[in-house]
Amino acid sequence: MRLRVVLSFVAAALVFGACASSSKSASVRPNPTSTTRGSTPITDLNGHVVLGVKAKDIQAESQPYQTLDPATNAVLTRQLDTARTVAMRYPTVAAATAAGYFLVGGGFGPGSGAHYINVHGYGSAFDPAHPLALVYDGIHPTSKIVGLMYYSNDKTAPSGFAGPNDRWHRHSGVCIGAGGSVIFPPDSDVTARKCAVARGNFMSITGWMVHAWVVPGWTSPDGVFSHENPKLTCADGTFNTDAIGRCQGT
Repeated sequence: MRLRVVLSFVAAALVFGACASSSKSASVRPNPTSTTRGSTPITDLNGHVVLGVKAKDIQAESQPYQTLDPATNAVLTRQLDTARTVAMRYPTVAAATAAGYFLVGGGFGPGSGAHYINVHGYGSAFDPAHPLALVYDGIHPTSKIVGLMYYSNDKTAPSGFAGPNDRWHRHSGVCIGAGGSVIFPPDSDVTARKCAVARGNFMSITGWMVHAWVVPGWTSPDGVFSHENPKLTCADGTFNTDAIGRCQGT
């Protein structure tokens, strides 16, 4: 149960703390778009300003990735094929829930989707065949799989997928209320005291995480490992959300 609560923190940050897109792919996009940085505030797709460790990690994510040598690219291709095979075992939310996966974070966030977790079989070591979360384009039984999310509690970003381009990120200031509800947007100016006053549970910094947009038709235009996937819009085709960062999924 404790692990389930901790992972709810993580997924809540991921679902409702979607931040500016990174730009990385296996070896098909040598010149990714840079993320806004410097004196200009970093924002997510719905305009929320991003603070804390995620803002710093975005700067690392936005750097041009390195071209892979043939041997490394071959290993990465096999890893992504493995990840894709895992994803396609659960084509819909109904398939995921039937297999014991449960929704965390409370709903759908544009750019990052809805995350379903099954802690059984998940190990602490990185393994393309064992993601922490399945990512969907909504929370209905018929909602479709779009990608995966991997997680690590290592002190530093794990080596993860072959090559240097899967730059992992963290979230900070995660405040969770009763039933796993999100009280404040992650990566904002929430403090432990502010969270306590709201009767929430506070997580100052999450572990490391990375998306893998490996499902055919849902490849992110910002790269296979981008934090956000702009294809994941709200039902009305926009990125307009409530104050927490929720909207109706596609």
